[in-house]
Amino acid sequence: MMMPLVAARIATPQLGTVGKNGASTHSARLAHGTARAFPRSSEPTETLLDPELGTTARAQRERPGLPLALAPALTLTSAPADPPVDGPAPQDPHPTHSKSDDGTIVPRDGESSNAGGPNADGPNAGSKDDGAKDGDSASEGAAIVRLVDEPPANITETPSDGADANRARPANGPLSGSPSSSTEADDPSSLERETNRSPERPLTAEQEVRREKIRDVLAYHIQRHEQVERRSPWGIMHALIAYGVDTQVFAGDRKVNAIGWLCYNGPCRGQQLLYLENDQLMTRLGPGVQGHGGQFLAMLAQSKVKADFPIRVEGESLTVMDLVKHEMSTCQEGTELTFKLIGLSHYLESDAQWKNTDGQAWDIPKLIKEELAQPVIGAACGGTHRMMGFSYSVKRREKSELPIAGQWLRARKYVDAYHDYTFKLQNADGSFSTNWFRGPGEYGTNDRHLETTGHTCEWLAFSLSDDQLQDPRMVKAVDFLASMLHDNLDHEWEIGPKGHALHALAIYDERVYGGQPGKRGIELAEHRKQKKPR
Repeated sequence: MMMPLVAARIATPQLGTVGKNGASTHSARLAHGTARAFPRSSEPTETLLDPELGTTARAQRERPGLPLALAPALTLTSAPADPPVDGPAPQDPHPTHSKSDDGTIVPRDGESSNAGGPNADGPNAGSKDDGAKDGDSASEGAAIVRLVDEPPANITETPSDGADANRARPANGPLSGSPSSSTEADDPSSLERETNRSPERPLTAEQEVRREKIRDVLAYHIQRHEQVERRSPWGIMHALIAYGVDTQVFAGDRKVNAIGWLCYNGPCRGQQLLYLENDQLMTRLGPGVQGHGGQFLAMLAQSKVKADFPIRVEGESLTVMDLVKHEMSTCQEGTELTFKLIGLSHYLESDAQWKNTDGQAWDIPKLIKEELAQPVIGAACGGTHRMMGFSYSVKRREKSELPIAGQWLRARKYVDAYHDYTFKLQNADGSFSTNWFRGPGEYGTNDRHLETTGHTCEWLAFSLSDDQLQDPRMVKAVDFLASMLHDNLDHEWEIGPKGHALHALAIYDERVYGGQPGKRGIELAEHRKQKKPR
């Protein structure tokens, strides 16, 4: 049963909270790990009911510049209108809000606690899109799931040379081994046979410098293995989004493959992602597990994991295709289908048809139509994931070399319109609006900028054309993001925003510089080796 996610935020801005837009630098925003654009006494405070821990915590949120309570006042006036479902009248894209007695715009009950603003009408009402800020350690009140059965004994294997002990090796699975060894994980056959790489072009000196900085960042973070005892399944999913099948984590003193661990239902901070009900594979929704239906499948899709990759739950042998069938059967009209659209567009033929558990007929065009009927503004992570869903479905249709018509054409036009709109909101330093798609914004700490620019760059790096990736505006955004991470290697970023920001750089590296998913561990190890002083 889905656990309700409740987040109550009360922002109390004081005098002097409006800072200078555009005046701060990376180092100025982050002084000794904490930004101080105004005195602590003037900082807005929030009362947060943390869905991850199930406890109420008083948090001081530093927001230099525009405080949270004032952010909704920047109502956008030129965002692309939501396309009509079947008729000529476009849906009003502007979210509506309830007001307090003093006229302050506040989230209604069940609205998203997304820091980009309240989710007025979004389908993810009642969920917290940042994964409840996956904590540093297990805490009282966290949902604990008793381990029904241990992962199969053959999920791990100790190399004969004793190096990199106990790597994750699912039986007959393609996602095993360490980046430094020659294993099945290094074989491109372990992935879907596709590439997002742009045609090769000679690199300019400036492009080579950018590539080196991006790979410096990727090489640094791929070595920082998360611990399954410390991170929830949601946290591990966000640890793997950047590196996919190359991601390794620690389970005790063992280094295991992150995707192999989750697919074998390994416990993460006492929770498991999968279970069986009437012999059918099911996924958990709620604090610490999936924040959205279809989220795990979308992660596997973006990691290019094959449909026949094994899944083990309660002693039963399944595959990713069983997870696909579960997500197909649970499609419901009027709900958030963003992550299902990504996963099902990847694993199904674009003309596939099916029925859900209620007997309703579904196909990919219906998924797109349902998503287009819901607002982007206020959706998960400012709407960037919804835009990724549209982009992913269109890209998969294009790969099939079938006509782009009907719902696919509507989605492509919508994505193109949002591309133009997004760049209009870009800040002078290359970052994207800290107000998401709601309007202009340049307030907040480095953490806020990483969250918004990272998510936005992730979507753009995936969805823009090869030529558009070289657009000076996109290049400037990538430079901003790479520099932010490169100049603050010691900063403890939140796991979700960090994962999406690194994924943005990984996609850009793949498409522009030829980075190879499935071989990133080897590539980045070689990069580090070349960087060492001789």
